[in-house]
Amino acid sequence: KPEFDENPIKGENGEVIETKPGVLGDIACAVLMKVLYGARMARYDLVRAVGALASRITKWTYLCDRKLHRLMCYIHSTIDLSMYAWVGDPIENLELVLYCDADLAGDRTDSKSTTGVFLCILGPRSFVPLTGVSKKQTSISRSTPEAEIVALAHGLFKEAIPAIGLWRKVLGKPIRIRVLEDNEAACRVIIT
Repeated sequence: KPEFDENPIKGENGEVIETKPGVLGDIACAVLMKVLYGARMARYDLVRAVGALASRITKWTYLCDRKLHRLMCYIHSTIDLSMYAWVGDPIENLELVLYCDADLAGDRTDSKSTTGVFLCILGPRSFVPLTGVSKKQTSISRSTPEAEIVALAHGLFKEAIPAIGLWRKVLGKPIRIRVLEDNEAACRVIIT
């Protein structure tokens, strides 16, 4: 267990200054990859936090130590949570559903937004999660609709459209994707 400084160095706004080197940098990569391996199967809620810490491996700081400790405490306290699926419908009632969302300037270090995508098979009595993505966008969005449209494009072109061929073959029927988006501007893009 790392020793945490009770009085970290703070800047003008009261935020912690990341200059103090971390003590867990040598083992952080191994720990994060083990968590990510398990998270990909049953805990999509961990993927973004692990990804954010994994991007800091080469510049590990005291604050990263604290974040890793907090992540491991969260995992320990929610060990009973797991993602699962159920199918209770005939094939005719199943459809692919894509959920897309984004935040605006969620990364404090570079003001980039984060894309969130979730692809699943849904029916009246069925739910099968297929893919979950949480990824920092490559460019800086200037508005919420712009960030949402980038997330929508990622979800459609990287996740949903490639899945159509596979699920058309597996389900043995023509498949359509229902796209759910919470931003009005992005919804207009879907409709037109």
